[in-house]
Amino acid sequence: MEEKFKNKPENNIGNKTENNIRNMAENQVGNQIGNQAGREVFGRVQQSEQETVLEIYRSMVGTDGCTWSMAYPDQRDVESDLSKGALYCMRGPEEKILGLISVDEDELCAALPQWGQTAKRPAELARLAVIAEYQNRGLARRLILSVMEVLREQGCDAVRYLVSPGNKKALASYAKLDFEYRGKAFLYDQEWLMYEKKL
Repeated sequence: MEEKFKNKPENNIGNKTENNIRNMAENQVGNQIGNQAGREVFGRVQQSEQETVLEIYRSMVGTDGCTWSMAYPDQRDVESDLSKGALYCMRGPEEKILGLISVDEDELCAALPQWGQTAKRPAELARLAVIAEYQNRGLARRLILSVMEVLREQGCDAVRYLVSPGNKKALASYAKLDFEYRGKAFLYDQEWLMYEKKL
């Protein structure tokens, strides 16, 4: 399962934005959060795991509802997320990465008028992926809930995400998280459904 499969141009996030996300991650209380599944541990991805991340992203290409390609997400996306401390994962036995999620700041996405107007410090969730053998086990929901807790502790007051209308599995999963539907958007040559939740 993966999310926000944008064919996104090169990341041009400014230093101010990168510093905001880096500070958010560095100020996180603890680097890992124990998860309700018991043997799973939520935490940040390490620099040494870049190739593993890319392998997981590429394994999503061609699966139902996925709009990713071999060109996106790419090495630049991984390096950017890691440099900001904004790439998280759920680990299983022997520290194996079971799923990934990023906290993104996309100016085009943030500027969409359909978002609620009350959030002062929203965060965007992106690049959610779960390896095949752990799909349909609620892992995507646990990833989202875990990163939401980190964001809440850092003072964010809402989370947002975009999902492809064709990703039925993701839509069914996220319906259980009580996100509010905000409408449709067309970005990066794709149609997206917009969802938001207050923290």
